[in-house]
Amino acid sequence: MTTILLKRIEALEERVKALESKRSTSTKFTPPSLSDVVTYLEDLVLAKKFYCHYESNGWKVGKNSMKSWKAAADQWRAREINQTKTKEDEQRIGRISTAELQSFTKR
Repeated sequence: MTTILLKRIEALEERVKALESKRSTSTKFTPPSLSDVVTYLEDLVLAKKFYCHYESNGWKVGKNSMKSWKAAADQWRAREINQTKTKEDEQRIGRISTAELQSFTKR
């Protein structure tokens, strides 16, 4: 009876050790290098802005430690695209003639 219990205890201890080692490796964040960010974003200016911003903030998102710099970089890229589209829309609206604008507002 005691040998069965000892074997179960040993098996549980091994399982706990395996889970602890898995958890400690998966949650540790390592900041990327500037070259990694440039390679990932493929835009030198955006990559440098992103890298300098998070490097100065200690790789934190708000008060929380960053978990995935690639996800944060994707958000920066999406925001940049959205801002570019907004500027293009503003420029296009500026080229509409008064007559076109009036006909559009009458609809």
